[in-house]
Amino acid sequence: MSMESRKKIVIVEDNEVFAALLTAALEEEFEVAAGHNGLEGLALCREGGVAAVVTDIGMPEMDAMAMLREFNLSPALAALPVLVVTATHFTRLSRDEISRFPQVKRMLSKTDSIEKIAAEVRAVIGEAAGQA
Repeated sequence: MSMESRKKIVIVEDNEVFAALLTAALEEEFEVAAGHNGLEGLALCREGGVAAVVTDIGMPEMDAMAMLREFNLSPALAALPVLVVTATHFTRLSRDEISRFPQVKRMLSKTDSIEKIAAEVRAVIGEAAGQA
């Protein structure tokens, strides 16, 4: 893989329509891989070469919280920047719980435009590259 290779984004989302819209907004610039639950997202991230993860919170089989706890068991995964995007309103409890994971760089709503979410993905990748 050359340095000119496109950065890889993993989208972990059980809503196939939302995943397809976000993929369409990012795939010209990035390699995009999508999983439909935390288990699939974890497997995709373990393949390596991931620049950022965009995840829903509530998903079947493994939710985002469980996936993030698994990330923290691996130094490579713990370092991945994560954007949480959800349709449910963040409660104070969920915000507090999510904020305990230092890799979570943004918490966004699915009511935000796809363009805004894609822009935040680009910003997070830029911030991570600046820290490298």
